Amino acid sequence: MASTAAQARERTLSASGRDVFVWRSKDAQNEGMRLIDAGVLRSNPTLVIRLISCIVPAGTRAIITDHGFATHDILVTSGPSSGCRGNVPVEFVR
Repeated sequence: MASTAAQARERTLSASGRDVFVWRSKDAQNEGMRLIDAGVLRSNPTLVIRLISCIVPAGTRAIITDHGFATHDILVTSGPSSGCRGNVPVEFVR
């Protein structure tokens, strides 16, 4: 029971003071990053935005629902996007 409680502990999302993109899934994140690297965010942002569940400010609270090596699935627990679910890089979870 103690390990379940520890896993459900709220964490803070942070991306060096920037807003955090919460991707729909790990696959969506991978595709989105490829599109961003190719410059698509500037030329046709809709193609990237459709892959995002929500965008939250640094400091937003979340629970990790599935721990991964490079990314975590999360549930946002604070702010206007509370209830948003998606995937973020591990380094964005504090």
